[in-house]
Amino acid sequence: MVTSRDRILTAIAHKTPDRIPVDLSATPSSGISAIAYSNLVKHIGRQDLPVQIYDVVQQLAQPDMSLLDRFGVDVLDIGRTFNTQHTEWKPTTLSNGASALYPKWFNPVKMNDGSFATFDYDGKTMLSRMPVGATFFDQTYFPYVDGYPDSYENLDAEMGRIMWARDAHSPWDHAGEDDFWQKLRGEYN
Repeated sequence: MVTSRDRILTAIAHKTPDRIPVDLSATPSSGISAIAYSNLVKHIGRQDLPVQIYDVVQQLAQPDMSLLDRFGVDVLDIGRTFNTQHTEWKPTTLSNGASALYPKWFNPVKMNDGSFATFDYDGKTMLSRMPVGATFFDQTYFPYVDGYPDSYENLDAEMGRIMWARDAHSPWDHAGEDDFWQKLRGEYN
């Protein structure tokens, strides 16, 4: 029997595998939007599956393992090794009205016009915004947009305010933990 690993390695070696390898959301580039995923689970009668939004900037869902098995998906994202406890997620509602879950650290603010925004730690500087009916956040903060500073001593802090640096996490937000590599290797060996 050909394993998914064998299938991927065969394809990478430019040889013909038994079938084309399938990927569904193993990377942010191949992700499925939370709204599309919520529609998919509804369509197949699996509304019991959570819509966990692991990429909050692009609003991408992490497909449930049972769904990946059902569709014969060959590739897994390493981020699913982390944030596995229900307590690491909190409820939200998608623009299509479906229930979903955000990582507990993500705290967008609903604005008066119905859009959602994220703010810097000062609570005043808007960093990103998702308009009403939109399916992802747009960056609103751009360091040095009004001119270059005399000194770049605050460059790291300024770059850390960009939504891609601040809010695009999984799984590397755990990389500083003592058991990161052991946990990662233990899950996928």
